[in-house]
Amino acid sequence: MMEGPPQSVSVEPQFFIPRPRPEARSRLFCFPHAGGSPIFFFDWAERLGPKIECVCVQYPGRGSRLREKPLFSVHDLVEEIGKGFPAIVEKPFTLYGHSFGGIVAFELIRKLRSLGYPLPNQLFVGATRPPHLESPFSPIHRLPDDKFVEAIQTRYGGIPPAIYRSPELLEIFLPAMRADFTAYETYCFQPDEPLNLPISAFAGANDTAVATASVREWSLHTRAGFDINVYPGGHFFPATSGSDLVCALQAYIDALQNGQNSTLAN
Repeated sequence: MMEGPPQSVSVEPQFFIPRPRPEARSRLFCFPHAGGSPIFFFDWAERLGPKIECVCVQYPGRGSRLREKPLFSVHDLVEEIGKGFPAIVEKPFTLYGHSFGGIVAFELIRKLRSLGYPLPNQLFVGATRPPHLESPFSPIHRLPDDKFVEAIQTRYGGIPPAIYRSPELLEIFLPAMRADFTAYETYCFQPDEPLNLPISAFAGANDTAVATASVREWSLHTRAGFDINVYPGGHFFPATSGSDLVCALQAYIDALQNGQNSTLAN
């Protein structure tokens, strides 16, 4: 099991803070991709600086929750994450979701809205297909293990080499990957009122899984402003453009803290 950096803390099982910053003015909640874990965002915790505390959302079946059974639907994930949310939203917050994590973050906002809970100031989505669009790919979540893994690597390239080349490690991570892809591929968007908070989208210029043109359709899900940022790289562009992405997030959140409009409606 991977451990976080020194001084990291867990706040409820669903939330992991790699670098606690009690003095921070706001929090950025980060939702991992399918099969992902908080480690994807660990370096962000330092890069974001002292004003923003990075909170990693931790799905069951990975990280410090490795022994828990993973969940197989977006609805169940949102319900599970939502239970712990009231305990950690005592200051302003924003959400960033990467790929599958963007869908989970979006649906969590709609769940919080329906319950009358505090809402984030902004939603950030990276390499995420808008919820109303169907995937251009055929489902893979029921394929045999070897074909399932190959399909993920061919479409997204997101499995770290150390895991991809190790049958033993793959066996550990496969249940979470299969659960997340089941949730992603069986997700069915239910139309509702657009969000009254801005959405900023991030895309990889060479992402063959989620095209930039489709990412622009996130504009349909907000009444409060939308913009898009395109970076060099593929589906996991944060691996090569992470510094630029984090700088952009800092700028958006600083604008929110200063009471400015943080998006360019387009």
